[in-house]
Amino acid sequence: MSTKIFVPDAECDSCFRILEKRLGKLHGLDGFKKGTNEITLLTDDPAIVKQAIHLITAAGFRASLDPFNRMSIRHRIKEFFSNKSKYLLERRMFLYTLYAFILLTALEVIAYPGLLSKIPNFMGTYGWWLFYLNVSVATLGAALWHVAAHKTTTTCMVGMMIGMTIGMQTGMMIGAVIGATNGFFIGSMAGMFLGVIGGVITGKSCGLMGVMEGMMAGVMGGTMGAMISVMMFSDHLLWFMPFYMIFNIIILWGLTFMLFEEVVEEKEVMRRAVDAETFLALIVIIATILGAIMLYGPTSALISF
Repeated sequence: MSTKIFVPDAECDSCFRILEKRLGKLHGLDGFKKGTNEITLLTDDPAIVKQAIHLITAAGFRASLDPFNRMSIRHRIKEFFSNKSKYLLERRMFLYTLYAFILLTALEVIAYPGLLSKIPNFMGTYGWWLFYLNVSVATLGAALWHVAAHKTTTTCMVGMMIGMTIGMQTGMMIGAVIGATNGFFIGSMAGMFLGVIGGVITGKSCGLMGVMEGMMAGVMGGTMGAMISVMMFSDHLLWFMPFYMIFNIIILWGLTFMLFEEVVEEKEVMRRAVDAETFLALIVIIATILGAIMLYGPTSALISF
């Protein structure tokens, strides 16, 4: 006799090896075999099956005797607007993105008469890039806030995807903006350091493997983002940037969808989000440091405004 347990998060061999170690210690279980997003136990003893489900969920995987139904993006968006209580953190993420962008823009407008206007050709040289810096910091900060608000462990595959996405997009967006104003070296360093930090913070949800993947993505994203701006500097870069930013933002929002699908729904997750005041204060600090690097940091000889 056998019993099938559906485990949608066990998508790779390393995931199965984790479960194999745990289930191998279960007394009374005659054996088990791996399927596609499922594990078949060679037993029909309800007590053993219950223990097996507990061991699987304790390892950070969803487990059930019934199949898990994935919701399409269209239905997920529809539910997002119809079931407000279910998506409180996601709604706050979008609001925090807007609040952060408005706050950063307002502070720059206030600073312009007494400080920024003294910089020669400020609007022509830095206007668009400060706008894209605000977009990047606000969007990336809110995405990282959303990931960090869910206190839980993830599977290797999901944890690596989260760390890689945050690390890569952080490096790509920040590296491209700073690279456009300061050149490849400064842009790469800024994008790489922030990308690595973001990748480590989010990738650690699945342990060392997620941390390493997040760091690798941050290094790659930072250098690639700056390289894109420098290479395209004299070839319609400002025409390219809106599309570049939009696609990066869509990827980050897609991460929100994946996080809810794979980590939050049908799983016990502790939600402990940083309050709005702390979030906005950190956003202002990071944007101020990056803005100072942009305006007063060294500039490559390849960049000529």
